[in-house]
Amino acid sequence: MPLVSVVTGCYNEEGNIVDLVARIRQQFAQLPGYDYEHILIDNASTDATV
Repeated sequence: MPLVSVVTGCYNEEGNIVDLVARIRQQFAQLPGYDYEHILIDNASTDATV
């Protein structure tokens, strides 16, 4: 299976990150022929982003 890498930069996105991850999972659930990895890059957030 092809592997798709989703890279998301985030900074102080505590209020949005859970929804973002859920939406990406939903999209890939509709693409059964693909594996994916989701890489979150946190830029020293001061909240509980990651």
